[in-house]
Amino acid sequence: MRRYIRSLLIIVVLIAVASAILLNKTITIRDLTIGSDSILGLNLGLDLQGGSDLRFQAVDPQTGEPFTPTKDEMNALIRSIEERINRSGLGRPAIQQLGENRLLVQLPGVEDLDRAKSLIGETAQLEYKKRTLNVPASLNISDQVLAIEVKTIGGTTSTEDTLEANETDSTEETSENSTSTETQISENIDDSQAIPALIIEFTETGSLQFDEMIERMRLSLSPVIGTEQEIDGEIVPGSGDIYPNYIEVTVLNTDSKATSTPVTLSYSPVAILPNGTKLSMGGEPYVKRIGSTNRFALNLNAAGVDVELASSLFTEDKYDSLNFVEIVGRVDDPVGLTGKDMSRAYPSTHQTTGLPIVNIEFNSEGAKTFGEVTTDMYSTGDLLVIELDDKELISSRVQSPITAGVGFIEGPDFTMTRVRDLSLLIESGRLPFPIELIQERDVDAILGADSLAKSLIAGLTGLALVLLFMLLYYRLPGLIASLALLIYATLLLALFKLIGVTLELSGVAATILSIGMAVDANILIFERMKEELNAGRTLLSSINIGFSRAWPAIRDGNVSTLITCGILFWFADTLGATMVQSFAATLALGVVVSLFTAITVSRTLLRIIAVSSLNKFSFLFLPTGKPSS
Repeated sequence: MRRYIRSLLIIVVLIAVASAILLNKTITIRDLTIGSDSILGLNLGLDLQGGSDLRFQAVDPQTGEPFTPTKDEMNALIRSIEERINRSGLGRPAIQQLGENRLLVQLPGVEDLDRAKSLIGETAQLEYKKRTLNVPASLNISDQVLAIEVKTIGGTTSTEDTLEANETDSTEETSENSTSTETQISENIDDSQAIPALIIEFTETGSLQFDEMIERMRLSLSPVIGTEQEIDGEIVPGSGDIYPNYIEVTVLNTDSKATSTPVTLSYSPVAILPNGTKLSMGGEPYVKRIGSTNRFALNLNAAGVDVELASSLFTEDKYDSLNFVEIVGRVDDPVGLTGKDMSRAYPSTHQTTGLPIVNIEFNSEGAKTFGEVTTDMYSTGDLLVIELDDKELISSRVQSPITAGVGFIEGPDFTMTRVRDLSLLIESGRLPFPIELIQERDVDAILGADSLAKSLIAGLTGLALVLLFMLLYYRLPGLIASLALLIYATLLLALFKLIGVTLELSGVAATILSIGMAVDANILIFERMKEELNAGRTLLSSINIGFSRAWPAIRDGNVSTLITCGILFWFADTLGATMVQSFAATLALGVVVSLFTAITVSRTLLRIIAVSSLNKFSFLFLPTGKPSS
């Protein structure tokens, strides 16, 4: 009995997990999102949701005639199109190769079809860029400064208090306007801590320019957009580095030379990891506008500037002018190299270290340009960046000039999975052939909704009739089989959602068929049980023998079905018959789940009943009454 209860608990846990998956339309696990906005979060195909069916053909770039690319080129093209559509937010595409040079792209629920066709039809654009770090850019706003002072703000300090260094005759003349402004300073600063700050007041024009600079500083703390691919279950990230912008304020003397260390700040706290990677820590901004005024506060503690020194320097009668410099964290400039200049990219391992690397080879023209670029960048600290469709693949420093047109890229976090993926993406950016749209089929969303409604009615009606028959004819075992069928339906739909099955009309038909096959397995078992009960065996013995003797027939029948599904799937994949392919895949999954429910769920429930007080009522287990003596 204890063993049966353990099996029952496992079944209950599976039902609970499956129900949770179905009740939540979308489930997010780290960067992976499962589900959709449709019924139960299932991914519906074109015929159930509406959308577009597009077929493309590879053509020769010179003649415009159809031609046959290599298998690797087609795989790279598929990966590029899939990544591009996913990033565009147009939905989850279903992409399939038809024959040797054609692609089928299905876009369920797509609304902006013209944009989708444009995204798919363009070949990927690979480009090399030089990334220069910390580039100073002068801000011509010195003449827009109206006032500057050092104040301690926040904490318990009164809004009227200023540092002694600023208590000159000029600060004694306060107007109603300045008092109001000081109150706003206090309201916009964290009151939990007193902060010495450099307060700068600009003209209207100057405040707008300074505000725009602060916004650029804020945006610079966002990670660089990089690719994120899931390969063999592993998330392969692109660059997640940040390159923060800084503001630098310096006091100048009459010779236009700095008289002190500048006040240098990022927008908010930034952490630098041991490997040099920078991360935004969030928190209160170091530089910000004070309320709706034209005054700005710069945190002197964060800048590491001595308050008394700052108070003595940033006093209007003690300096000639101010110099404002925006230090731009990164500037990316094209170097004149694209995918057309490459011969190939492929994964490999370093001859000395054995670590994974990406080998890149250029054609004659590309080798010349690449040699010039790497010679100029060598020992400068600048980064060489490879982008695909304006999305960073990788950035690295040039270790030595590369003039032979053959080089490699290495990284501390490189794995064979990642270098294989990087190679594939780089290859997709050098595809020498375009693709043209040769066939287009649209399915109206209303028609899809009508098909979905009819499919639901058909499925539920069929399920209800099967349950009714099992209850009326097989009595208590029929009730067990009905419960197992409901569990089967729950597990199957949860599995569809979990592995991302796109459910089409043919898939619905296969699901309904698999319900019948699940019932067929139960009928075989129950008939064997009936024979054993009529032979005078106990209920538990009849259940065990019934399952044992029915299993070979159930196994052989389902294995034959799985073999048929495999053949159908292979031919459908070869010929591009997506409806047949969907039918075969869905039926195969249904058969596997039905085996579990028929053999595990039904048997566990029947065994529990057999050792309960219900085993005395043998007529409940026989459609023809009590067993003969």
